[in-house]
Amino acid sequence: MNVASFELRHLRSFVVLGDELHFSRAARVLRVAQPALSQQIRRLEEELGFRLFDRTSRRVELTPAGVSFLNHVRRLFAELDRAVEAGQHLASGKTGTITVGYVATAMVTVLPTIVRRFRERHPDVRVLLRELSSVPQIEALRKGELDIAIVSGMSEEKGIASFEVWRDQLVALVPPLHPASLRRSVPVSALAADPFILFPRSQTPHLYDQIVSIFRKDGIEPSFGQEAQSWHMIAELVAAGMGVSVVPASVSRYRVPRVRYVPLRPADSVSIMMCHSRADVSQVAKFFVRIARELF
Repeated sequence: MNVASFELRHLRSFVVLGDELHFSRAARVLRVAQPALSQQIRRLEEELGFRLFDRTSRRVELTPAGVSFLNHVRRLFAELDRAVEAGQHLASGKTGTITVGYVATAMVTVLPTIVRRFRERHPDVRVLLRELSSVPQIEALRKGELDIAIVSGMSEEKGIASFEVWRDQLVALVPPLHPASLRRSVPVSALAADPFILFPRSQTPHLYDQIVSIFRKDGIEPSFGQEAQSWHMIAELVAAGMGVSVVPASVSRYRVPRVRYVPLRPADSVSIMMCHSRADVSQVAKFFVRIARELF
């Protein structure tokens, strides 16, 4: 017997008849002709291979097998209703999961506020956060492993929608005894004689190129001394006297001791961008984007 061959309307007719135990009343509830209802029940019994009802001229009664089958079918419809409701909630964004990638500076600027507001409005949606540099985020977004990416200094990417959620001023990061540490602002030439510390270009090429171009505009080629995987580690290396760097001003929120943050002259800044796929955006991701636009 193939359960998939059952038609839901036949099962619903059976449930109504099981409740009414009267063909005429059940037909009125179902808004079908009584002969049509009788035919549906006969066809269902043929599919099942057992009788559901004992029929006489005076009454209709469920057989023992019919009573058992009716209980199972009611549970089936209850589960089906729950499945429909769950699907509707997922489609509407009331439940589900959203996976958000972010660069480290987003966690000390915009991300906590966005997540807090999102959870207030959508408490039944699970939020998963993954710290990644910008390039791996875009790759994960294209593969569908992320719903949202929050990256630094990104240019236009094919198939990716993006908008700015934060603008971070770039500042010189120097140890306390550096000649630039007590100045109100400095040109990049004030850093030219020191080993320069930065992240690998492969992590975030747009931001890397932006920082290096600040020097090259003044005809200076930075003397790279160290690479570090994170802004926090860059700050720690500067504090250890290993060199200097140019970083977003929000890096100061890591509160690394023994470093100074000095504005650059002329001023420059980096954008933190929120990104999502143009082609396939879930409802929960749309809600997340909408909240970010409201807030920033």
